[in-house]
Amino acid sequence: MNQLWRQRIVLILIISLFASIPLIYALGGYQTISKMTEGMHTQDIPTIQQVDQLIEHNRDRANAVRGLLLYEDDRYIEQYYFSTSKAHDLRRLLNASNQTPGAVKDLLMRNDAWEAEIEKVFTVYEQDNPQAAKRLAKQTTQTTQTILEDLSQIKDKLYGELEQKLELTTEMTTEYKRMCFSLSILAFLLVATTIIVFHRSKNAS
Repeated sequence: MNQLWRQRIVLILIISLFASIPLIYALGGYQTISKMTEGMHTQDIPTIQQVDQLIEHNRDRANAVRGLLLYEDDRYIEQYYFSTSKAHDLRRLLNASNQTPGAVKDLLMRNDAWEAEIEKVFTVYEQDNPQAAKRLAKQTTQTTQTILEDLSQIKDKLYGELEQKLELTTEMTTEYKRMCFSLSILAFLLVATTIIVFHRSKNAS
């Protein structure tokens, strides 16, 4: 009886080992895909959103400068400083994050020169010299356009990298499903073979 029970226990352990193969493989795949997905949600997507918001606020600032100098309406000053405050908050977040790509941080450093030019335009305007401010604003137009275009290119690049990661996770998910199905069949065959061999050995004895 004891020998029979030992044989049953061995059989159960062998069957459990074979049956666990697809589960172990699936868990490994789940962890890999989960880490990639978490990275996209905690790093890639927030960075893209912050760069996108920075583009919008910089565009609002540029439009505020144009509106101020075109209509000489001081309400554009309030719009400018509001957008500037939001842009500075985003820049601090991007600069402080270790996940921010180097290309973004380099562009933020170049953005400082544009900041100085725009601030000078407002300083001259507030000194009751709109004509001089307009002349300065024309000089900053090219810099403004370059900064906005470069930010847009970086955002498009980040979106492209995110899409590649999404495609990779989709491919990995499909591959893991296929492999788990194959391993499940293999485990079933191994279990069936083990049971058959066990019963034959038992009958032979």
